[in-house]
Formats: sequence, C-alpha cells, structure tokens
Amino acid sequence: MKGLSKTKRLRYILIAATLATIPCYCLGLVILRTRRNQGVELTPTITQTPSRTATITLTPYVTLTPTQTMTVTMTGTDVPTETPTSTATFTLTPTETPTGTGTSTPTASPTPTDTMVPPTVTASSTWTATVTLTETSEPETP
Repeated sequence: MKGLSKTKRLRYILIAATLATIPCYCLGLVILRTRRNQGVELTPTITQTPSRTATITLTPYVTLTPTQTMTVTMTGTDVPTETPTSTATFTLTPTETPTGTGTSTPTASPTPTDTMVPPTVTASSTWTATVTLTETSEPETP
C-alpha cells in the first residue's frame, strides 16, 4: 500500500470500513426480528433528579381584616281589610196578568127565556219594577 496514490489508498480504506460494518447491520436486523415476536417487558428504573426551585414571596403592606356586620330592617306591610260595598241593581221584570171578566145580565121579558150572554175576556199587561240590593266586597288596593 505504500506504492499507491493517496486517492486509491483512501478508496481502499473506505471500502474496507464498509465491508467490516455489514455484519453489524445484519446482527441488528436479526435481533430486531427475534425481539418483535416476544412480549415487551418493562423494567422500572428509579432515577433521582435533584432540583432547586426559586420562590419569590411578596409581603403586602396593607392587611385587610374581614368583619361581619348584621343589619336588621323591619318592614311594615299593610294588612288587607274587607270593605263591604252595597251596589243597587234595578231589574225590570215584565209580568203579564190576564184578567177575565164574565158578565151576566138578567133581562125581564114577558116570556121567560134563557139567554146566555158570552163572557168577555179582557187582557191587560202589568209591569212591575223590582229593586234587588246585592252586597259585594271589593278588596282595598294598596
């Protein structure tokens, strides 16, 4: 190799390195195929990682103290009262009263005869006004 040019020597070294790594690639493929058929088993690992956390605490200058104040307010309400109110209602009721008058008149005649005079019927109408008082309660509006 001493009599070769630099370019040829570099070429031979690269070819030798490539050929030397081919068995490693093949071994990796075989391992991947055999592990694919097996179940995956996870192994727990405990790792302790120290960490530091900076905390900034702000102190307020104003302190608020909660207080509780109870206020009772009495509110009056009007009690509704009943006020009876009389309302006059006029109802006119027509009333028809038939009045029959029968009249018999005796007649003197030399010959006794029976003469019947028919009775006379007289119709008259009487109107009667009736006043009805009705008590109603109206609640007082507030």
